[in-house]
Amino acid sequence: PFFLAVEEPKYFWNFPNGGVQFEDPFPFLGIGSDTENVENNGQLSYFGDPVFLGSGGSGAVFSFSPKSASGGSDSDMNGKVAIKVSWKRSRSTVEKECQILRTLEKSGVPHVEKCIGPPNEYRYEDGRVMIALTPVVESPR
Repeated sequence: PFFLAVEEPKYFWNFPNGGVQFEDPFPFLGIGSDTENVENNGQLSYFGDPVFLGSGGSGAVFSFSPKSASGGSDSDMNGKVAIKVSWKRSRSTVEKECQILRTLEKSGVPHVEKCIGPPNEYRYEDGRVMIALTPVVESPR
């Protein structure tokens, strides 16, 4: 796999379908945007403190808390966000998932998670994508 030389990641997970890593704070482009064109929409939102929620056939999902670009808490965003990172072979499936969730939201279908930003390229390996989802529902312990 091809890995980009970006900031040193702070978090690593290894899965049979590929590794996942994040820096802290972790940038995501276009949260809240209605357009699918990442280059021309929105601004960067930052997240941190990832928690692994689960993985399946299309990718791995993590919850994140909003943070500022400097790594502190971000009071402008409410609640946690789930970030799904695709496996290489399921990139188009995860992109389609976001598209379908947006269609359901625009159609007024209640009680369905929302894809709150356009798919972003996964910055540590070519051919993978990430989507941002809400709400994150904490499981009872």
